[in-house]
Amino acid sequence: MRILLIDHGRCDPPHAQVHALRHALELAGIEAAVCGPSSVPGLDQQAPGMFGMHLDDVAAASRRLLTAVRSGDAATLLTTVATVPARLLGLVRETARQTIAEATDAVDPDVIFVLHAGILTDLAVETGAPVVVHVSGDDLTAAEGRPSLRRLVAGAVGSCGVVVAATDETAAVLRRDWLGGDPDGRCEVWPIADVAAATAPLAAACRRAVAFRQGVL
Repeated sequence: MRILLIDHGRCDPPHAQVHALRHALELAGIEAAVCGPSSVPGLDQQAPGMFGMHLDDVAAASRRLLTAVRSGDAATLLTTVATVPARLLGLVRETARQTIAEATDAVDPDVIFVLHAGILTDLAVETGAPVVVHVSGDDLTAAEGRPSLRRLVAGAVGSCGVVVAATDETAAVLRRDWLGGDPDGRCEVWPIADVAAATAPLAAACRRAVAFRQGVL
């Protein structure tokens, strides 16, 4: 199984959580690649298996957004994008769309796993690959800050084969307000902070998403 991991946080640092997940998956015999915001312009400068979105140039139109992008923190980025002009948000998403398309073409993933429900989730869905999204309560709070963003994220989350909530409380909100009660039973609960503990359920969720797409579930 090939998995493309997409994070909303900066993916440059080798110690970033998404790289730890990638390493753990590869130790388990699963091929994985990483895609997400990067401070390095140009894919030819990226490490193998790393597809970076250089958002700094686009984000420079807004000091607030540029600060959020450079912080490297996913929660800060998701909170900030709810406050920027629609045109600027569109430019950011178009840059991200191109990188995700390039990563998908190169990796040909069986499934995409997205860390955080946000502006990259529906771009993962657009690729046509089965998608698993891991959702925190902060993700939902950020999306609620803007009606158009809420609709975007809700549509993306609803299109994912498996939706993973970080906590029971987040799962309850997802099922009640975002998944229409979750009649298909696509929502499961487990945290991702402990990479060693998360590796097995992550792989299982990805397999479940593939099975869901194939109509097995």
